[in-house]
Amino acid sequence: MKNLKTSVTSNKFMLLCAALLMNFSAFAQLDVDIDLGKPEWYENPLVWVGAAAFLLILVLLLRKK
Repeated sequence: MKNLKTSVTSNKFMLLCAALLMNFSAFAQLDVDIDLGKPEWYENPLVWVGAAAFLLILVLLLRKK
């Protein structure tokens, strides 16, 4: 009889874990939109051009010792 009681308790625990896992996965699928309408700094093409130019100059300076 002890085995049956342990089995039922184990099954309840497994069902609880499965329910919690499904709840967390459903919560993770919420659509969160934090766009404030203004572009971010990394969306500006001039930033990328400036960074590439800086890295190119840095490589050229470090190459010529």
